[in-house]
Amino acid sequence: MDPILALHANNAEQWNAEDDARREGADDAVVAAAKRDIDRLNRARHGYIEAIDRAISAALGPRGGEPLVTESPGMAIDRLSVLVIRLAATEARAAAGAADAGRYAGRLPRLRSQLDALEEATATLLDDLASGARRFHAYESLKLYGPGDPGQAG
Repeated sequence: MDPILALHANNAEQWNAEDDARREGADDAVVAAAKRDIDRLNRARHGYIEAIDRAISAALGPRGGEPLVTESPGMAIDRLSVLVIRLAATEARAAAGAADAGRYAGRLPRLRSQLDALEEATATLLDDLASGARRFHAYESLKLYGPGDPGQAG
């Protein structure tokens, strides 16, 4: 459970850094610092996804020729985390009483529907993996985040 909680905290911090980079009136220094934070957080994010996949793979044990799924459990959990953060941010803006609050409120039903669908799909994925009906290939990030990066996440 620790990698999932760490992933979610990291995603929330990355969301805030992305907001900083997009903030109206942000000068070049603020945007550059936010970009460096985003790269650091994204590298950590991939490490958490990989840790989730390793833990699930270890719990499931060796698998054979079951059909593969298209995304790993860690990737699905990451998408859930980001969607929960997006929903919370949209709810906050809808409740803020600003001139554009109605625009944000209008998005809430679609976001909740997306969250319901993703929760169901992720539960099905985990059930299929646990029952042995499907298997996954563990995700490994190979993106380089600048000079000196060994090409490994986290």
